[in-house]
Amino acid sequence: MVKNQACIGVFVIFTTKKLLWVVKDKGESWTGQYFRDTILVQHVFPFLKNEENAIDVDEVVFVHDKAPCMKANMTQQLIQDNNINFWGNNIWHGNSPDLNVAEHIGTIIKDEFEKRMLSETGNGR
Repeated sequence: MVKNQACIGVFVIFTTKKLLWVVKDKGESWTGQYFRDTILVQHVFPFLKNEENAIDVDEVVFVHDKAPCMKANMTQQLIQDNNINFWGNNIWHGNSPDLNVAEHIGTIIKDEFEKRMLSETGNGR
């Protein structure tokens, strides 16, 4: 058993044109507040509204992975208040593993991220 295993948190979102990686700040927890204020407001919303990142920003639909921070009512309301089309709790049922693309592609993305992190050095990675 490994003691004090290093762990980093990564949020990944992609469109038909681009991929966005957001690495969790050191020492931060994936609380609902951190997720909403930092991940969504500072990174995801601007990414989804940027015409360089999607073929048509009006046609973007945000599909989440059913993580607790995504299913929280405050998060769902924030996404709605920011005019982001998304599959909310009323569409994305709790027992739909076959529809959850994030679970199937997650391993591929994680492996690619780890490969990039190991190959890059310095503060800018």
